[in-house]
Amino acid sequence: MATILLLLLPATLSFQPRTQKHNPQRLRGAAADFITEAFGATPEDSADAERRIIGASPGPVAQLFSVARAPDETTDADDAALLEARCGEVRAELASRTAGLAALGLSAAEVKRTVGRVPEVLAYSAATTARAAAALKARLALDDVAFKKKIALRLPQALGLSYDADVAPELDALQAGLDLGDAELRALVLGAPQILGLSYEADVAPSVARLEREFGSPEAARAEVLRKPAALELEVRGSKRGSAA
Repeated sequence: MATILLLLLPATLSFQPRTQKHNPQRLRGAAADFITEAFGATPEDSADAERRIIGASPGPVAQLFSVARAPDETTDADDAALLEARCGEVRAELASRTAGLAALGLSAAEVKRTVGRVPEVLAYSAATTARAAAALKARLALDDVAFKKKIALRLPQALGLSYDADVAPELDALQAGLDLGDAELRALVLGAPQILGLSYEADVAPSVARLEREFGSPEAARAEVLRKPAALELEVRGSKRGSAA
């Protein structure tokens, strides 16, 4: 990513290539072009995916993805070379991020479905997804197949979480709050993986309190949560702090 950022314009500049004025029907930018070329998405779906990737990316990367647009016949040669270089960097980075998903064991079809459903997954660098996967597999004692099926494919947003900042403190609070053993914690997370993107105090504890009222005691509520994690009725939000680069 460091190479990409060398091409980034200063934040104070407002870069609006004149290609966009003359051809409003073309794809919004290099990220959308990549989605179309790599996954066969329609121009409309690619443009929407690009917006979502930009929205989930850290500021400097989001700016780069926003301004990287291909030249057209109205662009002079010098400007075209600059634009092509920027677009090439973006396409190469997104290809790397796609390869990062494949490295987690996802097939080409699974990568395509995942990007189509949650394009924000391309807001996470290959290094970020690899770190998140390794940390979650270690904490929850998951093998590669279980991680792919239960976490990566069900909640791709978890691949953008920082384990130390976003995951470990909340899992510690969850385990302490419900007095869970490691195996119980594992079963609960696999039953409701959206827990990985939520705050225990703000999101999970109120649901536990509701079950305590419904079932009459903390012990009965705990048993219901372990029997049926969906009873928590947790919203799927993904990363509560946005994406890591």
